[in-house]
Amino acid sequence: MDTMGVGIIGCGMISGNHFHALSKLSHVSLRAVCDIDEEKLEKAAKEQHAQGYTSWRELIARSDIDSVHICVPHYLHAEIAIAALGAGKHVLCEKPMGVSLAEAQAMEAAARDAGKTLTVCFQNRYNGASQRMKEVIEEGTLGKLLGGSAFVAWNRAEPYYVNSPWRGRWETEGGSVLINQAIHTLDLLRFLAGDLKLAACTMSAKRLAETIETEDTCDMLLQGPDGERYLFYASNCGVSNLPVQMHLTFEKGEMHLHGALLTIKGPEGTVTEDYTTALAVGKDYWGSGHGPFIEDFYRRLLAGDPPYITPADGRETTRLMEEAYTQAMTVRRRPT
Repeated sequence: MDTMGVGIIGCGMISGNHFHALSKLSHVSLRAVCDIDEEKLEKAAKEQHAQGYTSWRELIARSDIDSVHICVPHYLHAEIAIAALGAGKHVLCEKPMGVSLAEAQAMEAAARDAGKTLTVCFQNRYNGASQRMKEVIEEGTLGKLLGGSAFVAWNRAEPYYVNSPWRGRWETEGGSVLINQAIHTLDLLRFLAGDLKLAACTMSAKRLAETIETEDTCDMLLQGPDGERYLFYASNCGVSNLPVQMHLTFEKGEMHLHGALLTIKGPEGTVTEDYTTALAVGKDYWGSGHGPFIEDFYRRLLAGDPPYITPADGRETTRLMEEAYTQAMTVRRRPT
């Protein structure tokens, strides 16, 4: 099996999940890291035994870098991804794909033009419980999916935004609770329920109005392909970071996800399955999918197969997110 050279751009909190996942793979070699924060860069370069760069353009110019992981603030995703693809690199981009549908479409086009692989880190699709839910839906044992709900209640206080000024700003974060925290759950609902349409959305800043330009709370009413109804609620006003909850109702039963616990109620009775693993790195409510996602990305690259999470997946989740921001008629309305 060939060894692929990897560069990681951005050495903040989420990069730890990428470092950990890559360290478990024998067919990749982390060769370079990049960050404009020299303290973070020095620490990452030393611990990962990689060359450090303060310029991402210098990193993607290296001929021994085959793929790039983008772990920087949202507003930089599209610029770096498009440049890296143009330089002949495969790209694994942290969520969101971009801060707008136009950016997502430009990234998708760049990958197509370059003939390189682009994927978006919606790692919760790889969680054991998520895969089991998808399996049950495809088996059809519970009958037609009628609708459901998804609930995200986390805690993001003032220091979270003050210490990282790119957050909480339309221009750099592109929003807050929806684009940053709850986008994983929105994407997971799309993964399970199929294409969703926005019926109605409201957003507000209930707790952090004096700190952020953007929203800390969002609620949506969504419709599935056949008129199924879904309620989606997310807020950063929680006292603690609760496990993500999702409830799906079927003709013959239901499924309830509470973090890593999945309860399936069907014609044969009720069973609760625990998908808790030791794979999670960082915040446990992020899920355990980073490792399997990154491993699968490189397995598919080396086999010449397309990514499990395609650019179209990222684009369509971005489309739904942008429609929500556009429709949310509040005093904190996103600039157009």
